[in-house]
Amino acid sequence: MSDDVRIILEAVPRAGLTAERLRQAVAEHPGVLAELDVADPAELLVPYAAALGHDPGDDAPFRACVFDPVGNRSVELRGTLDRPERAEVRPSAFTPQPGSGELTAAAAILRADPGFPAGDDIVVYRPMPPLADLENPDGTTVRRPTLGVYTPGDPTGVRHRIVAVDIMGRGVDWTPAGVNVRMHHDCEDSVPVGVDALADHGGPDQVRVRVVRGETELWNLLVVRPRASAPQNPGVGSGVELRDVRYRGRLLLRQAHVPILNVEYEEGTTFRDDVSAETRFSATGRDPVGWGWRLCDGPPRTILERPHTDAGNFQGVALHHDGERLRIVSELQAGWYRYASDWRLGDDGVVQPRFGFAATANPMTCQVHRHHAYWRFDFDIGGAAGDVVEQLDEGPISPDPVPIVRETSRRRRSGRFWRVRDGSSGRGYQIHSGPFDGTADAYGVSDLWFLRHHPAELDDGNPGPRDRAALDRFVNGESIHGANVVVWYAGHYFHDQAHPQPHQGELIGPDLIPI
Repeated sequence: MSDDVRIILEAVPRAGLTAERLRQAVAEHPGVLAELDVADPAELLVPYAAALGHDPGDDAPFRACVFDPVGNRSVELRGTLDRPERAEVRPSAFTPQPGSGELTAAAAILRADPGFPAGDDIVVYRPMPPLADLENPDGTTVRRPTLGVYTPGDPTGVRHRIVAVDIMGRGVDWTPAGVNVRMHHDCEDSVPVGVDALADHGGPDQVRVRVVRGETELWNLLVVRPRASAPQNPGVGSGVELRDVRYRGRLLLRQAHVPILNVEYEEGTTFRDDVSAETRFSATGRDPVGWGWRLCDGPPRTILERPHTDAGNFQGVALHHDGERLRIVSELQAGWYRYASDWRLGDDGVVQPRFGFAATANPMTCQVHRHHAYWRFDFDIGGAAGDVVEQLDEGPISPDPVPIVRETSRRRRSGRFWRVRDGSSGRGYQIHSGPFDGTADAYGVSDLWFLRHHPAELDDGNPGPRDRAALDRFVNGESIHGANVVVWYAGHYFHDQAHPQPHQGELIGPDLIPI
């Protein structure tokens, strides 16, 4: 870290309802327990309910899904922070991802099963898909987290098995329907860490980060760690999330994150990936605000920089300044996938959102597939309203900027870029595509969306089909000229392990350049 640059971290509480307060509201609500047919609210999984909107007050709105693991059903509550017991109750198809405690319990049941293989090299890990629920004849379903069993020394050559565990019934299904359960392929070479190795040790959900050079404050922002990133319940998080981003005292972004991450294989399998599950990587330094936040002495290294190991000494968000820019990074897991959620904030005001793709030993990723990451940038250039969006094309004779005045989507092409600026001051940011960001295919849908801000449009709700991004449903002709503008930016990463591309292993993402 440069001697004349200081990185200052301060833990900041989130705006919203604690799980304890929401559980109390559920107990007092006349409709929630009746809808779920549950007598005791202590049996329910109740999340933290984050406040929605800009600068939320005590009466800010919230959305949260309450889940009954026995009945395998959810309801969604929509209300306000000051009166959660009066929230509207709606049926919900949302199913939360298995948490570390649930997976640890499932692993104990699996290891006690007579069919569990013998050997010291067996690893029980998180596979894909994360759930293999079983439908009963009466239409009810049984929640069954999946577990991968890695057996590198199996004499038959079967290195991966994926099983489903009924925690309530304490049973193991070694051949769950719809899951390829006996797999000889062993793509990648990083042995996955077991589910028992990923305990959450607490620490703040978010911190305020200040970058100060001499007497000048360059950056001031809130950083939310993946486990608490929006949206969740409903939603699957968004990696490292930035909020209230200010450069040299001026507001740039109210919120920036990756709420949608999916993958499609050429043979047809698709997944919508969890973007909130933190995993280990290498980061050396000190923890000034507690566990999960590390101010590094040298560059942190994820699985992309350490390609043959899934181990590490840290889990959370690492920060490092190299003398020219601040890097904010975490490593995520979704089954056998490993992702680098990475932000670079330059001392010159340039913002480089980055996302990287890797995997541990698994039976699938050597098949051709494409990852699609969708950043959401809630621009507030100097304030929440009055922003203007323009499209520009580079060339020997550059035409005048073309204003985009209605909600729309756009495809990338060479030489094209966009800018969002404040209509009064002219200040703003250009959006330049990264060299490896690709162009959308039919599954990727598009490359950019320009939308009017709405508090509840934090993701697409994952309505399908096949986990495909459904952002087009927000394009309804609203005016965005002089409004509060949200830009969605998609990066598309092609992975063919047999024929790697020149950019294989690189991070993707745009450059946001100050005007």
